[in-house]
Order: sequence, then C-alpha cells, then structure tokens
Amino acid sequence: MNKKDLSDIRKEFKLDSYALPIKEVCSVYLKKENGQIITKELKPFEMMDVESRQLYLNNFKKILTGPIDSKIFELDFKSKNDEEDSPEDMSDILSSALQDKINIIDFADEVINKIRQNFNYDADIVINFIKSEYYRGSRKDSSQEDYIQVVPFILCTVNKVDIPKKALKFDYSEMKFKSNSVLDVTVNLNLPLDGFLYPSFGAEYVDQNKLIYYSHKAKYLNQSFVGEVLDCTMKPTGIEENETFNSIIQYASENKIKPSIMQDIYENVNEKLEYEEDDDEARINMKDVENIFEKSGIQNKRLIKEAFEDMCGGDYEFKVKNVVPDFTRRSVKIENFNVKVEITPGNLNNVKQVRDKEGRKCLQIILSENVDLEGIGLETEV
Repeated sequence: MNKKDLSDIRKEFKLDSYALPIKEVCSVYLKKENGQIITKELKPFEMMDVESRQLYLNNFKKILTGPIDSKIFELDFKSKNDEEDSPEDMSDILSSALQDKINIIDFADEVINKIRQNFNYDADIVINFIKSEYYRGSRKDSSQEDYIQVVPFILCTVNKVDIPKKALKFDYSEMKFKSNSVLDVTVNLNLPLDGFLYPSFGAEYVDQNKLIYYSHKAKYLNQSFVGEVLDCTMKPTGIEENETFNSIIQYASENKIKPSIMQDIYENVNEKLEYEEDDDEARINMKDVENIFEKSGIQNKRLIKEAFEDMCGGDYEFKVKNVVPDFTRRSVKIENFNVKVEITPGNLNNVKQVRDKEGRKCLQIILSENVDLEGIGLETEV
C-alpha cells in the first residue's frame, strides 16, 4: 500500500459510510499480570451511541495514519515449510477468517491466544477487531468504465488501559463530591500500541501474503508482536535504511569523500524517483548502487559489493525515498564536536574542507549572498 491507498481507505472510517460499513466490533480485555481474559464482547456497531462509534472509528483510523516505514510498515509473512505448517500460523488464520471459514469471535480467540503467549505490554490492554468490506471504485485504464471492487479486510488494534490517579470528582447523580475509584479505568483509543490491517492492497491488487502493521512509536517495531503474534518478518525502518546506505558510502569511499561526490550520489539516486509515479515504488539494488557510485566518482566496485553484501545481502533493494535527503530543505548535516552546518543537498558542491596557511583545517563555503549572525550581517574579511 502507498500513501494514497492508505488515505483513501482512512477517509471512509466515518459515520454512516457506504463504502466501508462496519457491522460488529469484538473487544477483549486482557490483564497484564497473567494474560487473563477479563471480558470478551461482540457489539453491533449500529447499536452503539454516536459518541462510542466515533471513538472506535478514530481508533481504527489511527492504524492507517503515519509515515510509511516509520509508523506504518508493509510486512511479509515468514516463509514456512510443510513441517512447520500448522493451524496456528497467522497467515492461515487470517486467510481463513477472510474467507468466512471462521467467524470474528473464533478468529479473535486465535489472535488473543498468541498475544497471551507473547504478552510484552506494561499495562492491561483491550484488543479490538473488526471484519468488514471496503467498496471502492476502480478503473484499470481509460478504455474501461469505472466499476466497484469489494475488498474484504480484517483490522485489529491493541489499546492500553489507563488507571486514573486518585482525584476528587463531582457525582452529578448524587450531587456531591467524592473520590474516584481505581476501578474507573479508561481504554486509550487515541493512541493504539500496535495494530494491523489484513490484507495489504493497492489500486489494482490485493496481496494476502502481506499485511499492514502499525506502531505507536516512530522508527520502532514491536518484535514480539510482529514476529511471534503476526508471524511476520522484521524489516528496517526508513531511518535504518538511510543509515545502512550511508555506511555503504562510508566503506566504499574508505571514509573520505568530497561534498561534490556526495551531491552527485544523491542526485543520481534521486533521478530514480522521476521514473516512478509512486515514490514508494522507486527502489535501487546492488547493481544500481554500483552504477550510481561509479557515475558519481567512487570507482572501487569490489568495496561497493563487499559493503552491500555484508550490510544487507546481495539481493536487497533500498527504497529511494529512504536513502536520499529532502531536496527542498536543509536536510544534510556537516558537523563535528563544535561546528554544525545544515545545507540543501544541491549545494554540497559549494562546501570544501581545506587547510589555511598555518595548516589548520577549515570549512570553506561558497556563498551567493551575505549571511547573518543572530540577525546581524557578517563583515567580509580578506
């Protein structure tokens, strides 16, 4: 799924939506201490009051909100052989539930059992499930008419139970002040801890081999939930991909590089975005990296290949948007312990590290206009 796909379905989580009707919500309360099920409830969505429905809708939308590869991740299920194949495999559970082989309660029980076995939360939690259908318009090409595509899906959110601090409250029913109770717990629907949407789908495809995972922490995947509950493979965040790519540059350049070469690398990688309508689909593999580095001035193919294979494997593909800085702002940092300069990628060729007549290292920046220090224009020295 890309940003547009997520945005399109997210917009349909609203009251009285025709494109995304929700019939039931299944909620299960788990205790932190022993994973005990306190209650399990299946509620007809339309029978709830408006405020409750809106709270749930906002909760479900959160699972589809956030930057891709930072809070939202498209994950593959772990590969399996015949010996490991079992009814407990999450891909089989989700696929069966999607095909109406099991109802929402039975499906929820399967997921809850896996969460109980791998409980890693520091508070009680409530897990919410919905099983619904998304009716969307689609058109493959200009020669075909629009048609409605029905995409069945399952969505799950894991929410923290908040225990309120002791406080004085006013009871309107009895018209008097009294202390609150620790039993007055609330379910935090505004910030899900984890969640997923199954299956992953785009404008013209549905992929039951992938799901969409949500993390409440940016640049973090809950390893227990992803690996043991969802049976999915971990994947690097956008930040981790960027760090790995920079490590390859560092190794291939033997830890010394001119700013102009760095600019060429960024620009040559960024050209890949021009050939893709969707930024999320633009990727580069080891051969692409070799060609880009050579074109930019790093010629040692042996070092490039060694670095690539050691750090991410020979068949890995980087997402272009994860490894190039933002060309519209000062997104590149040049720094040491007492100097920090931020510059746009397209101006790196105006920067050099040089030595003055006394042999001291200096940072030389070619300027097209005067600069200010705390709003005061700097004097030009010769």
